[in-house]
Amino acid sequence: MPDPDQAPIFDPGITAPAPIVGADPAMATDPPTGDPLVADPNADPAADPSKGEDPPKEPDKPEPKAPAEYAEFTVPEGSTLDSESATEFKSLAKELDLTQEQAQKLLDFGGAKIAAQLSAPYKAFSELQTKWQGEIKADPDIGGTKLEQSVREMAHVFAPGESNPFVADAVEAKALRDALVITGAGNNPVIAKLFVRMGRMLAEPGHLGGRPSGMKQTLADKMYPDMPDKTGE
Repeated sequence: MPDPDQAPIFDPGITAPAPIVGADPAMATDPPTGDPLVADPNADPAADPSKGEDPPKEPDKPEPKAPAEYAEFTVPEGSTLDSESATEFKSLAKELDLTQEQAQKLLDFGGAKIAAQLSAPYKAFSELQTKWQGEIKADPDIGGTKLEQSVREMAHVFAPGESNPFVADAVEAKALRDALVITGAGNNPVIAKLFVRMGRMLAEPGHLGGRPSGMKQTLADKMYPDMPDKTGE
C-alpha cells in the first residue's frame, strides 16, 4: 500500500482534485457557474461581452391587402345598402385589411343572414294566413260550395246604412276592413264565421227585431236574438 506521506517517484505536475468523501465541509465550495477555470490570455479584461451584438430586428410588417379605395360592392338579393352603411362597411373592411373579394364575401354572408332573419316573421305570417284560408274553404258551414255565398253575406257588414248597427259610415267601414287585412284577422275561421252571422242578420228582414217598440236594441241583442231576455220584462 503506498504511503501518502512519501513523495512519488514521478511527479507529473498535475494535482488531482480532493476527494469529496471525507473532505472538509468548509472547503467544499464550487467555482461560480460559467466562470472559466483558466482565463483566456488574449481576452481584453475591459471588454463587455454583451456589447457589440446586433439588437434583435423587428419582424417586417406585411404589405396591406386592402385597396386604397374599394369598388362598389354587390348587394345581396333582397337587401339594400344605403350610402351611409356602405361607407361604414368600407371602413370596417379597411380596418380588417380585407381585399375587395374578401370584403364582398363578408357582405354576402352577413347580408344573407340578416335577410333571412328579417323575412322569417313575414314568412310565418304568410303561412298562417294560408293555413286559415284553407280551414275556411274546408269548413262545412261557410266553406266549400257555400263559400261564395258566405263572402256575399260578410260584405253586408261593411255596407253602412240605418239598418246596420256595426259601422256608422264609409270611413268606419274602411277602417274595419283595413284592420282585418293588416292584422290578418280577416282570414281567421272564427272571425269569418262571426261576420257571416252578422251579415245574415242584416240581410234577413226583421231578423234584428223582436224587442218591444220604443225599447232600444243593443248590439248583443242584434247579434244574438235567441239569447234569453235578462231584463225580466
